[in-house]
Amino acid sequence: MNKLIVLSGVPGSGKSYISLLLKERRKSHLYIVSSDNLRAQIGGSQTNLSNEKLVWDMYYKLAKVYSLDKQGIVVLDSTNAKTEFRVDKVLPLKKSFNEVDLVVFKLDKITVMEQNLDRKYPIPSDALEKLIDNFEDIGDREKEFFDNIYIVDKHDLTPIIEQILK
Repeated sequence: MNKLIVLSGVPGSGKSYISLLLKERRKSHLYIVSSDNLRAQIGGSQTNLSNEKLVWDMYYKLAKVYSLDKQGIVVLDSTNAKTEFRVDKVLPLKKSFNEVDLVVFKLDKITVMEQNLDRKYPIPSDALEKLIDNFEDIGDREKEFFDNIYIVDKHDLTPIIEQILK
């Protein structure tokens, strides 16, 4: 059975961290598609936003290619701050996976601001605060669309990782 895991959270909330933990636990058949990594590969830096159309085309195309591994878990690592990105953009991929799950990072603002400062490329505080304030809550469309929704509101990711990998 293959799975698609959509990560959703502001920068510094732990999306890439959970991806690394998943990779440590599952050495094969795990594919992480990161918008930051694609920006770095395509434009030389994850802060280079000049090739966004190509980044997003590749983001979804890679997920589709990795869906061919019927034992695979594909992790989409990006902010996905709005229903449009969590549901509408993922909809064409849904039929390629047996299960499609959402992991939403909802840590408090102070924790996120502190964790952002530990990033290799921290987001400016005013921009991060705007992202936090404009982050869309999970609504009925997500609840109907995803097989499972996991909420990360503390640092213990073990239960969520175990659920994803089972």
